Amino acid sequence: RREVTLQLDGGADLPPVRGDADQLHQVLVNLIDNAIKYGGAGKTVRIQATALSAGPADAGAVSGRPCLLVRVVDEGEGISREHLPRLTERFYRVDKARSRGAGGTGLGLAIVKHILRRHQAHLAIDSELGKGSTFSVFLPAAATR
Repeated sequence: RREVTLQLDGGADLPPVRGDADQLHQVLVNLIDNAIKYGGAGKTVRIQATALSAGPADAGAVSGRPCLLVRVVDEGEGISREHLPRLTERFYRVDKARSRGAGGTGLGLAIVKHILRRHQAHLAIDSELGKGSTFSVFLPAAATR
């Protein structure tokens, strides 16, 4: 309906992650759904998956550990920096009128944050007005034998 193109970029050599498949599915559904809603009609949403030998220093429990990085990138209006720290709060909305028009409850990113905490994973959000948003999920790689 919004004529959004989904583009998947990721190699076949991605590490397995340990976790609840349904909950991790919900994380991706929520992030991709938001990217479609707020990324703009006729635009592209990119889903990128990459193996990292070590999570970045600011990635909480994943810092310094092997992990899978999944990014959901949209081409929307972007989000002002002052809103970024509050995006994962329950019911927080940057633009209440636009959010009401797009639908949803204002719980999607709060759910993402709580699921990722349970999985010792990390969410990073980067956005710039006029340039879109990137939601990065760092999932700890499963230990291999």
